[in-house]
Formats: sequence, structure tokens, C-alpha cells
Amino acid sequence: SDLLILNLSLSGYAFFALPAMSAYLKKFAGGGAAGVPVPTWSSTAWSTLNAFSGIAVLGLMSTWVGEFHHPLLVPAFGAMAVLLFSAIAAPASQPYNALVGNSLGGLVGVLVVQLMTAIGHETMFWLIGALSVSLTIVAQELTNSQHPPGGATALIFAIIMPMHEEKYMYILTPALLGAFILVVMATLMNNLSSAKQYPQFWSPVKERDTSLSEDGPSLAKSSSEEEPGLFGIYLAKLAGAGKEAGPRPGIHETFFSFLGSFVGMSALGLLHAYVFEPDLHMPVLVAAFGAMSVLIFSLGQAPLSQPVNAVVGNTAGGLIGVLVVELLTALGLQTQLWLAGALSVSLTIAAQERLNAVHPPGGATALLYALTPPLQKMHFLFVFAPSFIGTVILVIIGVIMNNLSPKRTYPQRWGFDDTSSYTEAPVEDMMEMSGEKLAGV
Repeated sequence: SDLLILNLSLSGYAFFALPAMSAYLKKFAGGGAAGVPVPTWSSTAWSTLNAFSGIAVLGLMSTWVGEFHHPLLVPAFGAMAVLLFSAIAAPASQPYNALVGNSLGGLVGVLVVQLMTAIGHETMFWLIGALSVSLTIVAQELTNSQHPPGGATALIFAIIMPMHEEKYMYILTPALLGAFILVVMATLMNNLSSAKQYPQFWSPVKERDTSLSEDGPSLAKSSSEEEPGLFGIYLAKLAGAGKEAGPRPGIHETFFSFLGSFVGMSALGLLHAYVFEPDLHMPVLVAAFGAMSVLIFSLGQAPLSQPVNAVVGNTAGGLIGVLVVELLTALGLQTQLWLAGALSVSLTIAAQERLNAVHPPGGATALLYALTPPLQKMHFLFVFAPSFIGTVILVIIGVIMNNLSPKRTYPQRWGFDDTSSYTEAPVEDMMEMSGEKLAGV
């Protein structure tokens, strides 16, 4: 009788477990999402020019701030430049997200390092990095301020020992001050183009404003009023497009974001500490992956987060960074860090837009190489590790971990556009099997 009960129990478990496992595995095929259109050449030209201006100003100001022995130009701002000058319509690109999300990254990074130092584990960089990034995601989701560069800002403080001397000053500069400078530059530069408007919103708090249409603030005048000039239109655009921030993620989804990010960054950190760095002399735990972790595990449904964007966009960032440094070295300009940084990030944006693979961490990868002479000894090997292989590792873990949540499907697409080859409807089938409603996705 005991054997019969055991068999019935196992049969019952299999009855429920197999459909759940089947639904889980079906998510690996992707959500069949459509791709995004390639930006126009005019739009790419503006994105490139604006990003060059933003990083150049930040780099030149870092020279002045550096006299006070505080850093300002750090790799996280390469990722922020991609958001603020290329993906300007994304909620994660708006001023509130940039200022709050990046400052939270600085704060969480400092707090985690302080805690781990207090308990005598200040050299466990894999754990410090994983906690810093995953807890930054929690803080950002709770405040509805998801901003991928904040993950990079947290990771920079966590794994770079000289940064620890900054302590809480790190939150002010570079985290807050650098973000503020780039937001100001984005507001001034993006609106010079008639086809661009930044920001989409200033505050995540929904406000009733009858003067706003569904498409943003109306610049049209009544027949009795004079048409606004170019400068008037420019000033009106500074008020924002009147869009609204998205809803704050539920606490259960924040748990999955934390769990996925912690596992992903821990795996990357352990591989760095025990395989890639000691045996292969190649780093894989770098700032860009803090930003990538926010995209993959917190904003996994965004077009910027999909595998093709991650792999192509980040590898392009590594390649552009190497090419720019090689060129400037040949011209004897390798010491002009502001120029190397501005060219690396802006040309990465140009390449990503033409490849239709915009991915903010690619900007951080390019800027990291431009600012770090020890990494420049790797030359083109840097394109493979960390740029390519680190991305592949995080994407694989993203597919495994994200799909544990009933409300997530990652990736949304594997290629640039999955609609043409996606003849079935596995998402609907999966929802039917798991009992989840499509509205939740």
C-alpha cells in the first residue's frame, strides 16, 4: 500500500510538474516580438553629435573636478549617454530615472562595501558586486527609477578598490553630479533636432493637465495668436512631452529581478575570480555588466534588453573602443582621455543605431577601454573578453532565471524581428497551461 501511495504521489507530481516544465521551456523560444525600425541617418547623426558633446563636456569637467581628487568620468556614463542621446523615448532614459536611479546605485554600492568591510569580507568582490547590483535593482524598482547605468555605478564602487576611499562622497560625484551634467546636456542638445524631444516626462508622479494632448504638449496656436518661432518651439520642448512613467513593478516581480541579477552577477564574478582572470588572464567582471544586469533582469521586455541587442551592441562597443584608442595612439593623442571617451561612446552609438542593436552597456564597454590603460594592453582580445563572452554568459542566465517568473518571457525575440518566422502562438499556449493571464505580461 505504501508503494501504491508513493506511485500515486509521483504520478500526481508528474501530472502537475510536466506541464509547468513544458510551459517554462516554451518560453525559451521567445515571445515572437516584432523588431524596432532602424533610425534614420539624420537621427543617427544627431545622436552621435549630441553624445560626443555630452561625454566631451563631462570629460573636460572631470579634469577640473579631478583637481579635488574626486572622479567624474566613469564607464557608467557611457551607458547613460546611449540612453540619453539615442534611446531618448525610453522611460529609463528620463531625468528622474537618471538622477535617482544612478544616485541609488552609488548609495547601494557604498553601503554594501561598508557592510562587507565591517564583517571582514571586503575582498570577496564577486559577492560584493552581486549584492551591489541586485540591491540597486531592488531600490530602483521600489522607487520606479529603473536606470541601467545605476547598476554600473554600483559595480564600479564595489570592485575597484581605490574608489572605496571616496566613501559617501562617491554618491555626490560621480553618481549624482555626472548624471546631472549629462541630463542638462541631453535636454539642451536633443531638442535642437526637430524630430527629437527630451524629456518625455520630468516626474513619475501623474499630474492632471488639460493643456496636454495625448501626443504631448501642443505647440499650435489659435488663429488669433502668432505662430511660435524656432526658439519658442525649442523652449516649449524643454517642458517635456507630457508622457507618463510606467507602473511600478509588483513586489513579487522585484524578487525575481533580485534573484536573477544576484545569480547572474555571482556567476560572472566567480568565473572572473576562478577561471578567466587567473587561468586565461581575461577579465569578465566589468562595469558594463552592472548596467546589463538591470536591463536583462529588471527591464527584460524592453527592446534594448533582447539578446541580439546585448550581444551585437556590447561587442560593437568593445570593438569601437579598441579602434578609437588604436587610432588616437597612432596620432599621439592617447593621453586626451576626454577625446578618447567622447569618440568611443558617440561612435558606438552610431554603430549600434545602424546595426539596429542599441544597447546602453555597449557605451560603458567602449568608455571603459578608452579610460583604462591596463585593459588597452589586451588590444583586440578585449572584444572577445569581456565584451562578447561576458554578454553571452549574462544572456544565458537571463533566459534561465527570468522565465522562472510566471509573468515573464525572456527573450521577447532572439533575432532582429521574430514575427516572420514565428508561426505558432506559444505564449498563448503557455498562458493556457500555466493559468496566467496575458494582461499580466
